[in-house]
Amino acid sequence: METKEFDIIFRGDIVLGHQLQDVKQRLQQLFKVDATKVDALFTGRPVPLKRGLDEATANKYREVLLKAGAQVEVCPAGSVKTAPREAPSSAPVPAPARPAGWSLAPVGAYLLTPTERPRISPVFVDTGAMSLRPAGGNLLDASEVTKIEPAQVTTPDFDVAEVGADLVRAEEKMDLPLVEVDVEDWGLADIGADLIAPEERPVAPGGPVAVGDFGLAPVGSDLGQIKPQVKPVTPDISKLRLAE
Repeated sequence: METKEFDIIFRGDIVLGHQLQDVKQRLQQLFKVDATKVDALFTGRPVPLKRGLDEATANKYREVLLKAGAQVEVCPAGSVKTAPREAPSSAPVPAPARPAGWSLAPVGAYLLTPTERPRISPVFVDTGAMSLRPAGGNLLDASEVTKIEPAQVTTPDFDVAEVGADLVRAEEKMDLPLVEVDVEDWGLADIGADLIAPEERPVAPGGPVAVGDFGLAPVGSDLGQIKPQVKPVTPDISKLRLAE
């Protein structure tokens, strides 16, 4: 039975969440090489780290390199065209020539060199006089707590009346005089009857209205509204030409 072989291919990418310098240091420890040879792997070109491995061994190498922060691929042997360069070994590897102009840094790389980064001086805080209070205790000592005198509040002798009770006492009620109304001659009018007698209606004097010169205009005709006078605008088109 033919056994398939696989290659471990590295293109210079690192796993999300890892720093480039940390990944390079881990690769130095894994392959036991110096920093120059590891830097030669981060050129953006596919580089075979291991060749001719069986699938189980290739996956083990892949897991180890992923934990180190190197994003590698397991590909069938010979399926990826790579530069004639082997994995880091004891043989010296020449550093890649820097291309002219600008280039893209690998994912997660620092864009400033160590000499360009600002130096931040550490701040030392004296914590010798600091201590932790017990959980749930007061953060202030008894001498540091401001004493607040209780305020005297006078509450009136209010009370809640029973449901449906009269809220006005008998001595608080006002005596209103009764008005006598004679309703003996009152009655209810029939539904739809006129509530005003003919002699109670006001008489409106009628005036003559001449309708001889009035008439209805046909539908859609002009009723003679005053139209605004709009002055026509004559643009100057002497300098306009039609494009061919």
